[in-house]
Amino acid sequence: MKGMKCRCGFATISDKRLCPRCGKRMKTAEWPDEGKVLSFTRLQAIPEGLPDPYNLALVAVPKGPKLVCWTSGTLRENDPVTIFEQKGKYLCSPKIGLDFKLDESKSD
Repeated sequence: MKGMKCRCGFATISDKRLCPRCGKRMKTAEWPDEGKVLSFTRLQAIPEGLPDPYNLALVAVPKGPKLVCWTSGTLRENDPVTIFEQKGKYLCSPKIGLDFKLDESKSD
């Protein structure tokens, strides 16, 4: 994910050249396409044109911006998510981690 970052710490996914916080010039930056959910809400009225019910999540990208993402799933605070851009909108889905343990007490 690309955007702009200022020395004062402000980060955004927009292409603004001047920081809205301190007024200094920002530099281009790049972050991983993943983050953690800060807040989540289920939409009661679905916007026209969306084929499925979508919900909104506020996601924090490590050392990057906070952004609002659309999601068709149900998320909870601190859930890790993968973020992707589609037609100018940011969408997120739960990050799937395979967390399993081998039972070494059994032998074949």
